[in-house]
Amino acid sequence: MPLPSAEQGAAIDLAGAGGEVTELWRGDPVRAAALVRELAACGEFTAAEVLDAAVDVAVGAALLALADAGTASDPSMMAEQCLEAVPHLALAVALASADLG
Repeated sequence: MPLPSAEQGAAIDLAGAGGEVTELWRGDPVRAAALVRELAACGEFTAAEVLDAAVDVAVGAALLALADAGTASDPSMMAEQCLEAVPHLALAVALASADLG
């Protein structure tokens, strides 16, 4: 298996940074914002790129929750499982609207 190109490596790093920010934001948005600023200060990514990657992670988690809901055996279970997507969507909105400038 060939090693990733520099561009692919950067995309992998950005996705990892987005995941780290997303996870941290759940418990401590102030620390997560500091991490975004720190990552941007390194110059490899902008704060907007890191936040966009974090939004992608949160939306992806919401979509997985909704996909699981589609396999529910009855409508009430489906509705209950759809609610599991709500915290992920709320997090995506918080990340998308964060103003770290």
